[in-house]
Amino acid sequence: MSLSHVAPSHDAYGQAKRRKVRKGTHSCWECKRRKMKCRFDPRIASACNGCRRRGSPCISQEFPEDLEEAVMNIGTTSSDGTPFDGRTRATTPSERTDQILTPVSTVREPSQYPRSPEQHLPTGNDTSQRKYERLSRFLHELLPSRADRESIFKASRHSSILSHELLTTPYITLHQNGLQTPESLLMTPQPNSHPVLIARYMLQFALFLQHLPPDLYKEIQGLSEPPRATMERLADAAIYHVTTNEALINSIESLECIMLESLYQVNLGNLRRSWVAGRRAMSLAQFMGFHRPDNQTRYYKALDPKTNYDPQIMWLRIIILDRQLCLLLGLPEGCTDHTMASSETRIANNCPMGRLEQLHCVAMSRILDRNASQPSGRDLTATRAIDLELQKAAGSLPSKWWLAPKLDSASTDLQAMFWDTRRLVLQICHYNLLNQLHLPYMLRPSTAGNKYEYSRITCVNASREVLSRYNSLRSFNRIAYSCRTVDFLALMAAMALLLAHMDSYRDGAENLLANQYLSDRGMIEQVQEHMSEINRLNSDELSAQSADLLKSLLAIDLEKGKGRVSVREAGSEGMLPQDGMGPEEESVVRVHIPYFGIIRIAREKQHATTASKPPVDRSPSSNSDAQLRFSTLTHPSNALPLSPNTTSNPLSFAVADAAAPHEFTTPFAHQQQQPCQPTFSNPGLSLTPSPLMQGGYPDLAAGSEDWAFQRVDMAFFESIMRNVGGDL
Repeated sequence: MSLSHVAPSHDAYGQAKRRKVRKGTHSCWECKRRKMKCRFDPRIASACNGCRRRGSPCISQEFPEDLEEAVMNIGTTSSDGTPFDGRTRATTPSERTDQILTPVSTVREPSQYPRSPEQHLPTGNDTSQRKYERLSRFLHELLPSRADRESIFKASRHSSILSHELLTTPYITLHQNGLQTPESLLMTPQPNSHPVLIARYMLQFALFLQHLPPDLYKEIQGLSEPPRATMERLADAAIYHVTTNEALINSIESLECIMLESLYQVNLGNLRRSWVAGRRAMSLAQFMGFHRPDNQTRYYKALDPKTNYDPQIMWLRIIILDRQLCLLLGLPEGCTDHTMASSETRIANNCPMGRLEQLHCVAMSRILDRNASQPSGRDLTATRAIDLELQKAAGSLPSKWWLAPKLDSASTDLQAMFWDTRRLVLQICHYNLLNQLHLPYMLRPSTAGNKYEYSRITCVNASREVLSRYNSLRSFNRIAYSCRTVDFLALMAAMALLLAHMDSYRDGAENLLANQYLSDRGMIEQVQEHMSEINRLNSDELSAQSADLLKSLLAIDLEKGKGRVSVREAGSEGMLPQDGMGPEEESVVRVHIPYFGIIRIAREKQHATTASKPPVDRSPSSNSDAQLRFSTLTHPSNALPLSPNTTSNPLSFAVADAAAPHEFTTPFAHQQQQPCQPTFSNPGLSLTPSPLMQGGYPDLAAGSEDWAFQRVDMAFFESIMRNVGGDL
């Protein structure tokens, strides 16, 4: 049952004093708080699209913000028919002085649902049975009707099963018993159930709706609201009223709820919110003693005796997701626990996929530890040691396990299809770890022979494995919210593979990748097409911006042009000009990455003072001394002069001939580039900071609609530039 939209009365507006707002301000208070674009349907003037979808009052900024509180109380009654106390308002994190503050306190958003009376918090006069009775009734009223649930399950019975059990149950048990089907969600908790149990159901239902194929939306008729609106409403209410309420997080089910919240956010592409929720889950699990060897001490209780859980599995899932997100976002890990792979008995008792995940978990920790340290000569030794660990982990499974499974959409065996998909995703994660491990060395020049050639070839091969499996997955699964992290991994692999091909055209060096260029390019083009199609079907911002970014990079055709690109050590002196390059510049390609910067690749005549080595003789067929380069900016304090003896780090490739500059931009590139102080630099590959970088990032917990890449692009380029300059 959804909350009806309560529009402000004319009396409420008439009595409210209008505020002066800045010219051009059209957003409502709720969209402003959420840092979202406020869009109106001209056919419906009462509320913006976001407020209508969320069921929240749409109050213009012309009116005082506290008008929303009054509107929320107009005609609002409790489940027993008694009116809510209009003086009661939602508690803010700062007002909850009697509770422990968690990281969510910095990102929590005001609820779009009215708080039930007395804030649902227990008082000293409440008995244990009645502490949360009103909150339970309030949450239960938000559940979709049985008719809606049956319509959804009937349409999806041949397309999906539930996957939330992976968070709490070992693979072996799930293989033996099978995963639950959507029909199990027909049985809802009772209205007097503990609020945590109702919130768990709400989050499980929201996760199920995330995995609905978009083509089923047309088949589901007669619903009280669209499935996506139901998904957002249930999850938002459960997160605001339960998972971020410290008074309720004292049970194994409450920990499961926070884990479900983290999984829900990562499926949406909100990696940063997922990371915050994951850290709350990690803290609570440590309070419960999950980090202790073999979970010897229990500090938790179960609200429902039917709850199935394995503390070791829950701890492993929390740590794995935290480390995956830290690698994507460039953040330090939250826990250095390696015990999941230290016990041979524990590993031996797991199934092959479970063993591989345990070994991956430790490898991720060691990669994060290397990345957190200052670049040094020990990095390469650590990299090779981790590489050997990953080889050993891969060898723990049969050779045929590493063949990409064939996913058939016509198959009716949903259990087998689920496990094949899980296997494919785990393979992608393995090759992504190889990519993350060797990426800092992929573009490095070496003065000691082919010292870094192994890293470059490993990145190339790992990227191909990721992309080929991504194409297989997205040919079968077009659901944007399903396997979301794979979209980020595919984007990183595509960029790494393109950069590797650019770098392969070194002066005087044999191009070992030339024969694979066309097939690699075709594979990346297919990735770009899949991302465009997913955006078309799902209206997905991440897929749209990823497709635009790949389209920009694919505009550089290495086979058709005659120029070359070089990435040089940037400096305040001796740098090639960035603007007004003169008539010799034939083509420019600019790739704008939101909140990060502009990669600017320009073709121009080579300057004789940019390298100490003598020029390489070129055959008439090469017929060019033009050069392409990434335009660079560095912070003045870090700038080093480029002397005639400075050795360049060539990254050479050809660009498609064009008579005029080409500029391909992602959605935020329409903003005017302003003169600014450079803020991002690293020896070698440097990028022009974007105006948004100077003016401030979006909100730290901004969702994927407002910050599609979530800082994954920044972490990628920071990693690839970690050791580009110099030879450690």
